[in-house]
Amino acid sequence: MSTTLRELFDQSVGFLSSRNLYYGHGVETAEDEVLLLLMFVLDMDYATFNTQPDYEVHPEQKLQAENLLRKRVEQRIPMAYVVGFSVFAGLRFKVDHRVLIPRSPFAELIDLGFNPWIGFETATTVLDLCTGSGCIGLAIAHYFEQAQVDVSDISSDALELAKTNKRLLGLGANVSVIESDLFAEISGQYDLIVSNPPYVDEEEFAALPDEYTYEPKQALVSDRSGMEIPVKILFEAPNHLSEQGFLFLEVGYNDEVLEDFFPDISFEWVHLSMGGQGICVFSREDLLKYNPLFKSFLQDNVT
Repeated sequence: MSTTLRELFDQSVGFLSSRNLYYGHGVETAEDEVLLLLMFVLDMDYATFNTQPDYEVHPEQKLQAENLLRKRVEQRIPMAYVVGFSVFAGLRFKVDHRVLIPRSPFAELIDLGFNPWIGFETATTVLDLCTGSGCIGLAIAHYFEQAQVDVSDISSDALELAKTNKRLLGLGANVSVIESDLFAEISGQYDLIVSNPPYVDEEEFAALPDEYTYEPKQALVSDRSGMEIPVKILFEAPNHLSEQGFLFLEVGYNDEVLEDFFPDISFEWVHLSMGGQGICVFSREDLLKYNPLFKSFLQDNVT
């Protein structure tokens, strides 16, 4: 008996929904995960998937989908790792255990062109610090072709995957890949610095759902309640920003933790209409103004 795409989709959603799974690695629901799965198994893009509900699925494809669903459920592996890709800012990125699965609300800022803070007619140099898969910086390079984008990470393994994604997206000389421990090997000045660094506390990490154990701990965990690495970035960033430059730093649900450490700073948090939280924005001028506070924190808390 034949199975249509719509029938397989509904059956697969029902199978996942009946299990105690965690969704949050670039997806929010069982439906989102099944969409990724069937895009992979059927080699379809999103637009084609939505226009062919009566497509007749080959028995071998159905069997492959069922096997991958069991792998997802039995091993608690996030679906993006099961199928080897994730969608971020409308683009497809190869992912595996070397990098976090793309899920940053930076996608909404990219869609907005970082307005009203900057304009890419003048902001032509960009640094994506702690880039991982490269998703944020490479998406900026894709949509704003005039920008020169550097993507940087401490992990050579992650950067190998970022290079692969650069090639798959057809990006060329406008993107450079730099291995660096934060700003240690960064020499240029930038109109825009974006960063989604590690900001999870060690105890918080230990309590996360099983799905997180497949991601690289180094990309998630930071000392001092998760804030050591973010504060290092805040402290060092003005040395690498142009006169009118801006830093956008993501700390997610730990936004209140950062505010509690610095009660004398008036943080500007980006309003995100599409979900997510915890991206603060600083001009170079404000980073310099608050620099003594960041320095004091690091001197008192970091050996």
